[in-house]
Amino acid sequence: MSELPKLGLYISTKKTEGMRFVVESAFGDDPSDFYLVEVIDEASQNDPVAMGDEMEKEQWESLVSEYGLQYQG
Repeated sequence: MSELPKLGLYISTKKTEGMRFVVESAFGDDPSDFYLVEVIDEASQNDPVAMGDEMEKEQWESLVSEYGLQYQG
């Protein structure tokens, strides 16, 4: 992937099917080189004390590949 992930809901299609993650932000000057993604599970999205995760490009791409994450919007 050489572009920033789209903001919104992603659902897993492999391994643990039906996992739901929300990308809350993604930023980086050169996405082909480096970017950060802030993600939280959908159930915790509106919880003000819930903590999400921050991932670097390689971590996000590994998660997408391993669980077959599909963008839902």
